[in-house]
Amino acid sequence: MSLLAKERRQINGLDTLLLEAQFSNAAPGSPFSAGDFIRAYLDPETLAPRQIELRFAGPLRSFGGTAKFEQSGSVIVFNGSNRVDAPVGTHSILSLLYAARSFNLKPSRDANNPINDTRVAVFWESQPYVFSLRPSAAEVLTIEGKPVAAQLVSVTTKNSVLDQLSIKFWLANDGSRIPVRIVAGQYQADLVSVTKNEPR
Repeated sequence: MSLLAKERRQINGLDTLLLEAQFSNAAPGSPFSAGDFIRAYLDPETLAPRQIELRFAGPLRSFGGTAKFEQSGSVIVFNGSNRVDAPVGTHSILSLLYAARSFNLKPSRDANNPINDTRVAVFWESQPYVFSLRPSAAEVLTIEGKPVAAQLVSVTTKNSVLDQLSIKFWLANDGSRIPVRIVAGQYQADLVSVTKNEPR
């Protein structure tokens, strides 16, 4: 899977940043298929989502579709004509991962009083949920055989299916704050370096 900020260009007359998660191949038993993708279109200044497209060919097919976020930020139209009210500032699942770098994610000094949890509205399937991001202190991961200092952020959603996956992600602790590892259930994605001539 490649996850990248693909391009910034005018779309429908608006300056837009395109994020894309593209699956080029899949191991046997994986819920993903070659050609599956997620594309998120964002306001490049505020990182607010304008649209998200999900296309899956295998077991995740039912999660596919398109959601458009009205500029007012209070209504989301998904799969053509379904409308749902949403809090202003609601993110898509992909814009959340990108925008989390700008959140105040300092861990609480008291583990029993997590006052620094960050709550974010996120659209998933057909409605917005409030995701709670709980930051932890920096730790050292091993990625491609190299140590990488990163901050763990645990995610709870009050969606039973998502919470069973115990979603976590790590942000690089080097000032870039880019996501270097994502874990959901039995799946783990690590950020690895590639050249233009190598498969991602």
